[in-house]
Amino acid sequence: MTDMTAFIQAPSVVGVAPVYTQCTATDKFAASLGSKYLLHYKNGATPTGILKGTDQTSAAQAPPAAVLSGGWADAQFSASMGATSELLVYMDNPLRFRDGQGFVNLSHGTPTTLSLAIIKTA
Repeated sequence: MTDMTAFIQAPSVVGVAPVYTQCTATDKFAASLGSKYLLHYKNGATPTGILKGTDQTSAAQAPPAAVLSGGWADAQFSASMGATSELLVYMDNPLRFRDGQGFVNLSHGTPTTLSLAIIKTA
């Protein structure tokens, strides 16, 4: 698991060139309360599997047969990404995804050539 917190960028009137970090099967970043994030995925030559954010807060609302670890409320960003493709994910309220330490946990299926830039927008 890679902690991508150090790679979060917060552009202003002066633009920034996005910094992309190689994804692993599970990655995380520290999300500030009240902040908003744009996740920009770029994929190279190898297709990927499911990309999702792990829901941390919906256990109380789970259907009777579901458990939080079963991922019933995880946000699926994409069922798969083809080769040489891009995906934008906007988290306008990351609170749902924050764990007890304040991290948003991401899951990436077969991230062989997948990279991610995290942009803090507010």
